[in-house]
Amino acid sequence: MNFRGITLGDKRIFGKFGYICSDYQFSYLYMYNNLYKLKIAESNGAVIIRSDMAPACFYMPLGDTAQGIEAVLKYCNKMGTSPVFSKIPQEYTGAFKDFGFVLEEDRDSFDYIFKKSDFIGYEGKKFRNQRNNLYSYVRGVLPEFDGRIELYIDKCKAFTLKYHNTEDKLEPTYKMLDSIAQFNLKGGVVLENDEVAAFCLYEKVSGDTVQSHVELTNNTHRGVHAYLISELAKRMDEEYINKEDDMGLPGLRRFKEKYNPCTMLKKYKAIMV
Repeated sequence: MNFRGITLGDKRIFGKFGYICSDYQFSYLYMYNNLYKLKIAESNGAVIIRSDMAPACFYMPLGDTAQGIEAVLKYCNKMGTSPVFSKIPQEYTGAFKDFGFVLEEDRDSFDYIFKKSDFIGYEGKKFRNQRNNLYSYVRGVLPEFDGRIELYIDKCKAFTLKYHNTEDKLEPTYKMLDSIAQFNLKGGVVLENDEVAAFCLYEKVSGDTVQSHVELTNNTHRGVHAYLISELAKRMDEEYINKEDDMGLPGLRRFKEKYNPCTMLKKYKAIMV
C-alpha cells in the first residue's frame, strides 16, 4: 500500500461513505490531518487511514472493511509490526473479531451527542448551572449573536490567535475558517461591543444531526459559552449535535460532561494478541 497525505481534493473519495461518526467525516479528517499525522491509502475497495501520531494506529477501514483489515495485516507483516486499530464504532466490531482481534473500549474517542432542545432554554435541574450562567451573562454584558460567520473570518482568526494559540486549536481552526464554503459550514459569532467574544462552526452530517467542529470563547465570563450554544440551537433545524470526542483531555472531558450528553457514541480499539 502507498500511503499519502490528505488534501482537500480527497473530499470526493469520502463522500460515498456517508455519516458514520465524527472521526470519518472528511471535514474532521482534513481539519486534523496535520495534528494527528494522518495518511490514507486505497486498496481493493477499501480506504485505509493511518495515524503516525504516537502511538501509531490505523482507523477502521472504510468501504470494504474486511478487505481493508486484510490489507493492513499484510502491510504490517511486511513492515514487521503488529497492527492496532482505533476509533471503531460498536456496530463494526464484528469484522475485527472475525480476524482474531481483541476489542477494548476506546474511551478517549467516544463522541458526545447532545439534544438541541436541551440547549435552547437549559430547563430542568441538570442544566441549572448553564441556565444561571446564561442569565448572568445576558444581563451583565448585553451580547449579540450573528449567524453570518462568513463575514467574520478575519476577526475569528485574530480571536483564535489571541485566545487559543495552541497546536491543537490554531491550525485546525484556521483550516475550517478557510473552508466554510467547501464544507457548507454554518455557525455564528457572539459580539460584545462589536468585538468577537466567541464563535462556532458546525456541519450538517445527516438528516437529524450536525457535527460541531469549533466552539471557542474568550472565557472572560462564565456564561459566554452557554449563550453561544443556546443561540446556535435556536437556529438549527436538526435535533442532535455531535460535539466529537474529548481527546482524552481531563479538562475537556469534564466540560463536555457538564453539558449532559443524551448519549455517548462508543468506539473501540482492536489489538492482535
